[in-house]
Amino acid sequence: MTSHPLLVQVDGATGASPRGVAGLGIVLRNAQGVIIDTCVLRAPAQTNNEAEYQALIAGLELARQRYPQATLRCLSDSRVVLEQLLGRSRVRATALKPLHQRATALIAQFTQVELVLIPRDFNRLADALAWEALNGRDWLQCSSSIPCDIPESVDQRGENP
Repeated sequence: MTSHPLLVQVDGATGASPRGVAGLGIVLRNAQGVIIDTCVLRAPAQTNNEAEYQALIAGLELARQRYPQATLRCLSDSRVVLEQLLGRSRVRATALKPLHQRATALIAQFTQVELVLIPRDFNRLADALAWEALNGRDWLQCSSSIPCDIPESVDQRGENP
């Protein structure tokens, strides 16, 4: 990447209860790794892969809303999602196809996006935020003073649209 990228760290988590809801954790960092925004959301998801896609979509939406001219480096611990978005794996699951299309469309709106697979141990903050969202910590939501518009597929209370 030629310019200093905005780092978009994402993670999605599904739990036993409530069923069909995922917690999403998003961390935005500047090129030096300093946290500049965090966001905690809920989204409809039946599987971990759906949750990971929802988290990436929410992270891309947040970056687009707040830093539309940025080049991005998206960090995720989901090999399945990244391999599919990089075209190395086919999207076979019916539920993932619209999420893949939405993520691909969002990626196309940026000048440059790099997708990077990171070890789960390096994604602890996004993971913790996703679990906080899943456990109903609505008061966390977004840390920035800028209002957090919710992406079309995401609802902060975990209610399916």
